[in-house]
Amino acid sequence: MRRTKILATVGPATKTPDQMIALITAGADGLRLNLAHGSTGDHQAYLRTMHVAARQAAREVAIVADVPGPKLRLGEITNDQIRLVVGDGWSFDSESAPGDGRRVRLELPSFRGAAKAGDPILLGDGSVELRVTSAGPNSIEARVVNGGIVRSRAGAYLPHARLTTGAFDASDRKRAEVALAEGIDFLALSFVRDSVDLVSARRWLDKQPDGKEVGLIAKIERAEALKSIDGILADADGIMIARGDLGIEVALEKLPLEQKDLIGRANAAGRFAIVATQVLLSMVNSPRPTRAEATDVANAVLDGADAIMLSEESTVGHFPVEAIQWLDRIARATESAFDPRRTRELVRAFPSDPTSAPERAVAAAAVTLAEAVHASVIVTPTHTGHTARLIAALRPACPVVALTRRSLVRRRLALVRGVEARPSPTQGKIMELRHQAIELARTEGLAELGPIVLTLGFPVDGRPTNLVTLLDPSEEPPAPKHS
Repeated sequence: MRRTKILATVGPATKTPDQMIALITAGADGLRLNLAHGSTGDHQAYLRTMHVAARQAAREVAIVADVPGPKLRLGEITNDQIRLVVGDGWSFDSESAPGDGRRVRLELPSFRGAAKAGDPILLGDGSVELRVTSAGPNSIEARVVNGGIVRSRAGAYLPHARLTTGAFDASDRKRAEVALAEGIDFLALSFVRDSVDLVSARRWLDKQPDGKEVGLIAKIERAEALKSIDGILADADGIMIARGDLGIEVALEKLPLEQKDLIGRANAAGRFAIVATQVLLSMVNSPRPTRAEATDVANAVLDGADAIMLSEESTVGHFPVEAIQWLDRIARATESAFDPRRTRELVRAFPSDPTSAPERAVAAAAVTLAEAVHASVIVTPTHTGHTARLIAALRPACPVVALTRRSLVRRRLALVRGVEARPSPTQGKIMELRHQAIELARTEGLAELGPIVLTLGFPVDGRPTNLVTLLDPSEEPPAPKHS
């Protein structure tokens, strides 16, 4: 059983039901749609297809919609891309016409004061760089310093600009309304600065039909978000370490350490952490990853990441299924060497919500007991998924199976490392849950591997998890048959 989850972004290369089913069958635990690209009709079609694919694949996968946020982007470019050569001049303006070899649209709130001569402009993943030669109230003139291919709607970065744009603006809300109407499990917010952005989005979601059940993922891609990370984690369900933009905002040599710190803090807060951007980028055009990419994935697994995300690899790549298969192979091979002691040290070191202290104590007791008796599985009935997340954050050696009647909780747990969510036929009482846990272990082929640790709330219905018990499958009779 692979513990690390895989989130695959869908796009032109994976837009049909069969293509999405292939992603899920290969091992994708979640499907993501980037709402920065395409029209409203495109977004609706993709989301509907994602649901169809999940049903036909008979898997409960997490559906994630990602709003673009206040990121500066280029407009459309003729033939969808252009190659910029060192020494070329290129201007940025607000005209709606497609870009060409002379100019391109830049979606900027205002050109006034946005740049001055000598400022850098970075495009895409930051590898294409221009230097401003002059700037006016309606346009910016620049010359190419580092060339390369630039695509339509590519991100643009003006590191010296002071732009006061907040996350989740009116444009994001319009996109989110479309996604909510089609059904999503998570909304990912881009360029989050602090917890205020998340609180604002949460209040908006709570007012929308079905919005209360949608989780929030904070994309960490601004340097200022690093200073507010504990507050962000308090109000998010998970974080996405978006290394493309973050690697431009912070010194590149510090990015690996920031990734480790973010994963550790997410574990401590009982939130999931997704590692994203250029994970297997070479597989856009190659059926095999590079050795450096394989090492990068392995290090994310060893850091304790909950999930690893594919972007271009599965949206425009020629080998999307193979990319998932390689992630699966690398994760399985690496997990055998994972040492949970570092993660648990981080959980103790970083601050956490004091209101969850009792549940955290129960989760810690369950993990300690499981490892002391070499348990085959920890089974935890759950209504919200909270206890399962707390147990998983401690990275137990055995699998965690969450039992819940709520399909939305099962889908949301699909991105939590080490957790397998299963339907629960009944809310049940203690004896019924004991029988159910044992039958599940027998069905999953785990019963002969060791005892079962069962957590539950006493007297079960509507109570927080407050009880840990040990079951020996060999001493338990089969569950009684109801006529």
